[in-house]
Amino acid sequence: MRPGSFRFKLVMLYFWTIVIPIVIIVFFFPNYFQKLMIKQNTQYAESMSASFTKNIETYLNELERLTLTPYFDSDIMKALKYKAKQNDEIQLTPIEKLRMDNALNEKFHNFIRMSREDISGTTLVTPDGSIYAKSTDLTTPVDNYPFTATKWYRKALEANGSAVFIGSHKQDYLKQPLLTDVFSVARIIRDPDTEMQLAVIIADADTQVLKKLIQDFRFNVNSTIAVLDDEHRVVYSNAELTPSMLESVDKSSDSVSDDKDTYQVIQRDIGTSQWKLVFFCRIPKSSISLGGSMLLASCSRSAAYS
Repeated sequence: MRPGSFRFKLVMLYFWTIVIPIVIIVFFFPNYFQKLMIKQNTQYAESMSASFTKNIETYLNELERLTLTPYFDSDIMKALKYKAKQNDEIQLTPIEKLRMDNALNEKFHNFIRMSREDISGTTLVTPDGSIYAKSTDLTTPVDNYPFTATKWYRKALEANGSAVFIGSHKQDYLKQPLLTDVFSVARIIRDPDTEMQLAVIIADADTQVLKKLIQDFRFNVNSTIAVLDDEHRVVYSNAELTPSMLESVDKSSDSVSDDKDTYQVIQRDIGTSQWKLVFFCRIPKSSISLGGSMLLASCSRSAAYS
């Protein structure tokens, strides 16, 4: 084909008027619209995650409040001091001992009754080995359960009175535990005057509350929503997380790809718990790009036959 021939001019005209515009449509427009969609999804996810995080914080704050209730009741504190044998020199009458046991049993039960329905209960462990478990279904603690050997108990001791947020776990210390996992807040109860350890308390909430929150959440793209604890272990997720997804959280990556899909990763801290709310928003593959590529290939073949 000679450069000055009519056929050459026709091919060049075809190239500039058909092929170049299609190249722009195929490679630039899909990329532009995909970036625009990702930006809109990010803004929407950031807005919704802020609201979602507040709801989770509400439950964590409720659990934290329950672990502080002994400090606001003089009868409970008096009973705990006695159980810790701080007042050995005081000989209590049977009636006084009964009142102390009632304070640890009945008053905690009243606190549970006034809490949210998803708060399943509290368990109080005193230094003398006494266990006071109060739950919504009135279950009792497991006999001779090794509380001091549990991870959450040790974490509460290490926190030295501060709240410890415990991720998803079984209520294996109760005879009739919830069928589902729970998440919890634990802490040491200390004598405000002497700093003596009086007890360790843990308050539990059903993870189904997180399921309800996520189910009520509506997102305009296919996404996986997960709540992770301070060790990046799953507290609850509406879909199974792949190892690459969890790794992206560890590395604070903005996106992650697996064998099938690519996800945009949006992370948000949940209050002071060091937990994270993570959105894995699937980035859809552009059907425009695929169709445009097929059209471009067709045009190239047409030009070759010209």
